[in-house]
Amino acid sequence: MNPDDHPAPPPPTPSGPSRRVTAFAVVTVALTLVVAVAVVLTIRGDGDAAGSSPSQPPPPQPTAAATTTTLDPKTEVVARLREILRVREEAFAARDPKRLDRVYASDCPCLAAGRDAIAALKREHVVWKGRAISLLVQSTQEVNDRLWEVVALFSSKPFRIETEQGSLIREQPAERIRYRFLLVRVGPSEPWLLGNVSILKGA
Repeated sequence: MNPDDHPAPPPPTPSGPSRRVTAFAVVTVALTLVVAVAVVLTIRGDGDAAGSSPSQPPPPQPTAAATTTTLDPKTEVVARLREILRVREEAFAARDPKRLDRVYASDCPCLAAGRDAIAALKREHVVWKGRAISLLVQSTQEVNDRLWEVVALFSSKPFRIETEQGSLIREQPAERIRYRFLLVRVGPSEPWLLGNVSILKGA
């Protein structure tokens, strides 16, 4: 047989050696590009982070400055007198003479009189019901830094005097009495106390 009569060898198939080399080269180039892009992105990200200023916390909200209210001496004394009278009424309603010790000076004659009156209520088994008072200040005068004089009209509404069992003894009528109150204190940081009380004519 003439060698020229042999059929020509088939062309290399895609799975041949040249195809494997080409595929390897393509994969290598692709990986190189991926790595390069990643490096560029990393460098750019680091640059942005380095160039940007760190986030600042929001400035604190302004808060209202603490304010203290200081009463002028006259207002303080009048307010204290009203408190003293309120405590006095509570002492009589509860028949508790110890409450008077917090608002009366120890040498005030009204302290002994208040204790005696409350002792009589307890001894006679009598209570006050529905008593309400008001105070209309007419004048104030500072005698010195430890003594004030307050002239005021003291009013009480009608109230019931009852037994401990609730039986009516009598109805006490309304009253309007003009008093001169003296408030004293032993030191600047001490509370004002009732030092004396006297009745003035002309309500």
